[in-house]
Amino acid sequence: MSAAEANSQSGKPLTLKHLTPFGVGGRRLCYVHPESPQYCVKVLRTDPERTIRIRKSKSWIPNHLRREYDNNQDERHSLEHLQTRIGSSMRSHFPWCHGEVETDIGKGLVLDLIRDEDGKISCSLREHITRGLALEHFRPAFSEFGDFLMTHAIDTRAILDHNLALCRISSDRWKCYLIDGFGTSALLPLGRWIPGLARKRIRKKLDTAWMRFEQLEQSGGVSDALIQQSTWGQGMLNHRDAPTPET
Repeated sequence: MSAAEANSQSGKPLTLKHLTPFGVGGRRLCYVHPESPQYCVKVLRTDPERTIRIRKSKSWIPNHLRREYDNNQDERHSLEHLQTRIGSSMRSHFPWCHGEVETDIGKGLVLDLIRDEDGKISCSLREHITRGLALEHFRPAFSEFGDFLMTHAIDTRAILDHNLALCRISSDRWKCYLIDGFGTSALLPLGRWIPGLARKRIRKKLDTAWMRFEQLEQSGGVSDALIQQSTWGQGMLNHRDAPTPET
């Protein structure tokens, strides 16, 4: 039984309000699932400082009256499509979607939570670069991730450093996971039916992403001033949910 199914059967919403989210995005908050720590729960932000995005479509309805873009619904649709098309092997570079749950701060989307070998939540590539770890150290993991995208013709949105979690699987080995930015950015997603076209787009995005990573490394990562002035976490964790030591 999934975490979402268990929550649905209990009839009680998850209590998140008293918890500190480990990640804060422009439009969502990310919490460790309080009952199943192998999962995370993404909840839409409702505060005035959230980033507002209106779904892009032609309409006579004025923007201020139109419904905001629902990241959770779009993400669920994209991940469930991959789960159906690729199966469990996608968990080697993507989180598995376990459906939605009711929480005390709104509906939440339940996903696998990426953790390092020691059980701590994996940091983003942006955070690693900002800490001063050499980008070249992560090239094998990024190449493996890129090969996976190419093999399965998985087109994504722009591949951004704060949307990539680097999971430490041993002292000198890493695995790259995409944790946001799922689904194609193409207005007409022809790549879904023409794998060759999808792979061409993927290769361009991978090359562009690595150049951006190099620029971030050269600039010294994200400054403290930018983090303090931002209305979101800039890809930096609030906490890593360190596991309780065994006694």
